[in-house]
Amino acid sequence: MTDCVEIPPIELTDLQEPLPEVEPAVVQRSTLRYALVLGTLNALGALGIDMYLPAFPLIAHSLGVSVGRVQLSLVSYFVALALGQVFYGPLSDRYGRRTPLLVGLTLFTLASIGSALTTDINMLIGMRFLQGIGACAGSVISRAVVRDLRSGEEAARLFASMLLVLGVSPILAPLMGSLITEVFPWQTMFWLLAFLGMLAFASVWFLLDESHPTHRRTDGGIGQALRTYGRLLADPRYMLPVLSGALSQAVVFAYLSASPFIYITLHHVAPPVYSMLFALNAIALIGLAQANVVLLRRFGARRLVRFAATLQTVSALVLLTAVIMHFDILLLVCACFFVCVGMQGLIGPTSSMLTLEPYPQIAGAASALSGMIGFACAAISGTLVSAHFNGTGLPSSEVVAGCAAAGLAVSLLKARSAGQPAATT
Repeated sequence: MTDCVEIPPIELTDLQEPLPEVEPAVVQRSTLRYALVLGTLNALGALGIDMYLPAFPLIAHSLGVSVGRVQLSLVSYFVALALGQVFYGPLSDRYGRRTPLLVGLTLFTLASIGSALTTDINMLIGMRFLQGIGACAGSVISRAVVRDLRSGEEAARLFASMLLVLGVSPILAPLMGSLITEVFPWQTMFWLLAFLGMLAFASVWFLLDESHPTHRRTDGGIGQALRTYGRLLADPRYMLPVLSGALSQAVVFAYLSASPFIYITLHHVAPPVYSMLFALNAIALIGLAQANVVLLRRFGARRLVRFAATLQTVSALVLLTAVIMHFDILLLVCACFFVCVGMQGLIGPTSSMLTLEPYPQIAGAASALSGMIGFACAAISGTLVSAHFNGTGLPSSEVVAGCAAAGLAVSLLKARSAGQPAATT
């Protein structure tokens, strides 16, 4: 076995690579403006999930099918979110950021209208797939735009600001969905999503300048894209921060999958109180994301990820031990989830910065691959929670602890990864 060469943790000063040659006026635009536009693009895909869940029984009754069949429309949306990212990244590297974004938002809007008009479950499943293909353009390309315009600490600040906008979705969307289903037909949610898609299209058209100039674009086809992905997958400078962020995201997704059962069924929490607890954890994630830049200055990027991953793992192990010992009282469960979810506010933006920093010319492909890996880890964690369901909180606590511990192990490997050439083609 070859010896590892230990290198010091990368600090912010090590990450100040030159930005791509973008018009100075574009680079100098307000961080708040970019945060609102890019954060909204990110939130659009999440709204397509969170707002839609309370309507499952109504949709099933309206279309004359079981709730299980309606769940397939959610599965198709998830599959589309994973697959679409692979294509949007290289497309945005070749044709610029704005055009693929506008195409994706148009597809999202039209598919939302199609979902509202559907009278057949199979058509709904297909429309939801197209809606997911359109939605993932925002999450992929918005991260690439950040790398186009910001570097180092400024990139982390913009990622954190985007997370502030994105974090509103899990707080408001379920409440909006519940209110809509109580007053209006279930189709209203899809009409609202179509309207939001049009607003996002207008924000890109009028407020988001092209950040990837022509002379920086790639000119290869699918073969070159596959080669780029291969180089990224083989580069530890890329894969280690990607896996750190993805495994932390998997912790949060396992919590999302299990929290209704744990809080409402096991601990007999009323739905309004559950919504408050759900919102509290989202606020923890948002708040720590905003503190991210200050902590970056104190700890450095890689050290901060290790610190947050350690806290997340300790909290997850406390939760697992409490469940095994039958001491999983509500207050302790809430405290453990609060820490586990909140740490994603530190790990997510910092890992995204470390992931994209070395790859300014292929930021779209790098963003797409990291998004696909993150979604895959999250989907696996949710599937494991469901597959091992036994009427207790043990399966979810095992998955949360396992993902957190794996994320911590990856973050500890970062300081010992030898530098590799960046994949630039």
